Amino acid sequence: MLPKTPLEHQLVSILAANHEDGHETQRKRCQELAGAAGLLHERFGLQKWANLGAKHVAFVVERWKADDGGRRSIHNKLSHLRWLVRKIGKANLLPRSNEELGVEPGPRYTRAGKFVPEPELAEILRPVTDPRLRTAILFGQHLGLRFREAMLFRPWRDWDGERVWVKRGTKGGRPRYLFLHNAKQRELLEQARALVGGGDAALIPAEARTFKAWAGKCYGRLRAAGMGRAADVLYHDLRRTYAGERMHYLIRMRGLTPEDAQRIVTRELGHNRREVLRWYLEDQQFLGAAPFQPCRPPASTGRDENKTAPASLDTCPSKVHSGDTYGL
Repeated sequence: MLPKTPLEHQLVSILAANHEDGHETQRKRCQELAGAAGLLHERFGLQKWANLGAKHVAFVVERWKADDGGRRSIHNKLSHLRWLVRKIGKANLLPRSNEELGVEPGPRYTRAGKFVPEPELAEILRPVTDPRLRTAILFGQHLGLRFREAMLFRPWRDWDGERVWVKRGTKGGRPRYLFLHNAKQRELLEQARALVGGGDAALIPAEARTFKAWAGKCYGRLRAAGMGRAADVLYHDLRRTYAGERMHYLIRMRGLTPEDAQRIVTRELGHNRREVLRWYLEDQQFLGAAPFQPCRPPASTGRDENKTAPASLDTCPSKVHSGDTYGL
């Protein structure tokens, strides 16, 4: 980016000091925020981001809405703007929810309630003969992993018997962890360990040249098994199912408030905003509507899960909020 205004000059420094997320996300963030800087310079002659106020933010948002680039486009732009106001210490200039700005949920959130019940999952798994692909599907259902995260997961290194670390293939390279809450999860992880053999091995077989090449083969097999847009069943729906079961467990069986449960599940899914989780589960009773039907009743692991995150997290160099009750 070649800076043209004082705001763009300052933006270069802010971006250079914060190399967060993937390269493509950083590129788009630079592009969108430079556009916002141009709008603010043209309309208000703003010279410093430190002087950014509510009227400036409202102006930019209204201009973006007027451009009508699509709901997904404006959601992405608002995400970048939120990133910026956090970095300059003015996070309160934007509400947590885009709906408060008059922006409807984007297309990817219109699949609320698209869960995969156990009978449907069994039908999908029936023609899948590759044990690694079967395990990846079950990782999505029972651990809430994205497809890339599932394939790059190392059962021997990323599970310490209590916590599951999600380190590779995450969005923006941000690692996270989650605690097990039923026996099925532990059984699945033990099977995955037996499958890959040990050490650094992941679900991607050793003969696969690249993740992209292996994923291409897997996508074809998933479509043949009845998972795809044509069948109206997406891999991401497995994550929604995990989110629903985890919320059910935390609220109905552990007695947490919906707000506390949302905070935990949002972190376990690798999201920054609880708004996304609420869109996933907007039709559920624990968020104010109809009851969720879990695939099977979650069984307690027998351990005391009411504890805070450990003070030392040497096994994973991730940033966590040590005061949060994550061990539920």
